Amino acid sequence: MDYRLWTAIILIFLITNNANAQNEYSIANMPAELLKSNAVVRNHTIDYTIKSPAKARRYERRAVTIFNDESDLNKLVVPYDKFNKVESITAKLYDAKGKLIRKISKKEIKDYSAISSFSIYEDDRVKYLEVNHAQYPYTVEFEYEINRNGIMSHPVWYPQSDYGIAVQQGSYRITAPKDADIRYQVQNFDPKLEQTTEGENTIYHWQIKNLPPMREEYYTSNQRDIFPVIKIAPTAFSMDGHSGDMSTWASFGKFIYDINKGRGIPSEKTHQIVQSLTKDLTTDEEKIAALYNYLQKNNRYVSVQLGIGGWQSFDTEYVEKNKYGDCKALSYYMKAMLDAADIETYPALIYNKNKPLKIDENFAVNAFNHMILYVPGDEPTWLECTSTFNTPGYIGYSNENRKALLITPEGGRLADTPYTTSENNVGDAKINVKLRDDGAATIQVRSTKTGALQRELRYNKNTLSEEKQKEELQEALEELPRFTIDSYEIKLADNKPKCEFNYDLSVRKLATVQGSRIFINPNVIHQSRFVPDREEKREQNIVRYNAYTQKDQVIIDLPAGYIAESLPESTDIQSDFGSYKMTCEISANQLIYNRVYEVNAYNLPPDRYQDMFDFFNQVKKSDKAKAVLVKDKKP
Repeated sequence: MDYRLWTAIILIFLITNNANAQNEYSIANMPAELLKSNAVVRNHTIDYTIKSPAKARRYERRAVTIFNDESDLNKLVVPYDKFNKVESITAKLYDAKGKLIRKISKKEIKDYSAISSFSIYEDDRVKYLEVNHAQYPYTVEFEYEINRNGIMSHPVWYPQSDYGIAVQQGSYRITAPKDADIRYQVQNFDPKLEQTTEGENTIYHWQIKNLPPMREEYYTSNQRDIFPVIKIAPTAFSMDGHSGDMSTWASFGKFIYDINKGRGIPSEKTHQIVQSLTKDLTTDEEKIAALYNYLQKNNRYVSVQLGIGGWQSFDTEYVEKNKYGDCKALSYYMKAMLDAADIETYPALIYNKNKPLKIDENFAVNAFNHMILYVPGDEPTWLECTSTFNTPGYIGYSNENRKALLITPEGGRLADTPYTTSENNVGDAKINVKLRDDGAATIQVRSTKTGALQRELRYNKNTLSEEKQKEELQEALEELPRFTIDSYEIKLADNKPKCEFNYDLSVRKLATVQGSRIFINPNVIHQSRFVPDREEKREQNIVRYNAYTQKDQVIIDLPAGYIAESLPESTDIQSDFGSYKMTCEISANQLIYNRVYEVNAYNLPPDRYQDMFDFFNQVKKSDKAKAVLVKDKKP
């Protein structure tokens, strides 16, 4: 072949490859349906090699085109600890045409404690890198590699990390010994899987292409239960020299039990404390309350993360000596005290967030981030041992209405935490108003609150000054015209999630006066202003996890000489989303307004969204209805 022709061919090949390399991340190479996104994942590759129950290597490459500042995919966070060693991190920045702008310097990679605001000791740290560019769109490419020496879980793959994020291409490749018994669960999408064999290894390779962005909708399930996900769970695993089996919830719970054996054993000091606190008590309920109160008054929550500390508790002597502990240490210390009182208990692993995660009874996986304590009985008691103000048995929205894994000597056992309803979370207010003919008024509120409705008040009473508590009330009543707080009181019930909330107000202009008429909204305190946004197209189920009831009786003493010209019409609404009943009448010289508003927990199909909108809109409309009073012309 002619030398000059061969040289030309080589030059064309090099130029073409260079152009392709530069244009790989050009937005011109992006499918049009992905462009209406906050960011597009151009290519996300995870290559995970399992070498043994304790050892693995993770390589990850992620290239993302950023269109605005609504996403955080220009940031890289790589957690590490004594079990996970970061071998390398690199990053590059490209412009809209896919042209390389610069390689990121190692000096730009920051190193932080992962939990320093909560912990006095920790091994957990993160490598953090943020790449910004002055002109959108731009593309960032991250690559990193981690060697793992201690495994309790394998990487979960969320190819779509958030709303408004599209995915052009993604793959997850696992290489594992044939006898590793890899278990996986695919949810919310159908990726292509290729399973092959190479020598002594099995290769699992999932691939996806062109996932359009998901639109954020309110009142949905936990985001992690909505987005595409592949959960990978080990069968045999090893952590810090401790071997375990995660094939079932029972075997996983047995591992947790074994590594914590001896951690909740009463010391001699524990026996002395328990004897002193319970010697005059006769029932288990009384003993639980006394010991729980002691735990709260004498210990504080501090996260301690050392070694296998994410799963193994410190022992009883540690907590007694230091007067602090993490959720495990405080739960096991509470267990030790109750054991000394001959009361059976089990620690329980749980996912602690306002929106629970779905737990599959047939697929054991590391799905928990917290520990509480379970006391069996005809009416089981659950104890949130990190709280300094909760009452015995009250564990709050972030622990209720979900499954927990009880850690028993026989192994793990799934159990349901309390399922609270609108009957458990009740506000009951008696409100007396003395209305003057110039529209000014005094308001006396005497109320009781239970369950979730008392939690914030109990927290305020235990943590804030009275001045700050009044400021909280001022903000809660911001829709009320100018007023002053004349008296204020929170009375907490002992060992029950209940409180009294009483206050008196002087309001300069509660009602509007026009000539001989007075216009007043009888619902002076608890007007509902919530109406969901309109949604033309709903895709996800409509979900609410918490329920409550608000009862109000408002008695308004009318100014002398005034009668009712018109009153709000009685209302009775019944729906799957809740119920609402209101009556308003005149008796003698008083306007009497009664209202019961119940909000349900629900999980309903998307086509019910308009019904939800209508329900809350009707409630708001009724709550805003005014009474019209007129000066009686009779002699």
